[in-house]
Amino acid sequence: MRLRKVFRLMLFAAFFLWLHFWLRFSFGNVADLGGVCNRGGPFGVSLPLWLLSTAGMIGGAFLLTLWWRENTLKSEWPWILILIGGIGNLLERTLFGCIMDYIVLPFFPVFNLADVLLTVGVIGVLMEKVKIKMKNDSVK
Repeated sequence: MRLRKVFRLMLFAAFFLWLHFWLRFSFGNVADLGGVCNRGGPFGVSLPLWLLSTAGMIGGAFLLTLWWRENTLKSEWPWILILIGGIGNLLERTLFGCIMDYIVLPFFPVFNLADVLLTVGVIGVLMEKVKIKMKNDSVK
């Protein structure tokens, strides 16, 4: 069972990382379209690369342990998305020195696929926690 879980994470990670970097290189010169190369940290905060990388690795290890504790795919998919989105951003920042935000929508901040995975994963975790809380409250 645990080997299947690790294989599933590796498969999802390989696919989404390939898609993330393919999109990055396909839209390589997105400055003309409004895309940006974010050299700072989250929300454009300027932090040194060593601090961002260290925080990313510590956060990734923490999320990996939370994912490992989940028992079913239904409860682990949000953690998989968060891990893959974080790995994608961490790899991109380490390899290229910045995170390329290439999806440009009118009246919305510029973002990339890793941001989408992180956001959907966090929403999934929150929905799961609210559902568990509501279930526990209804039992009482």
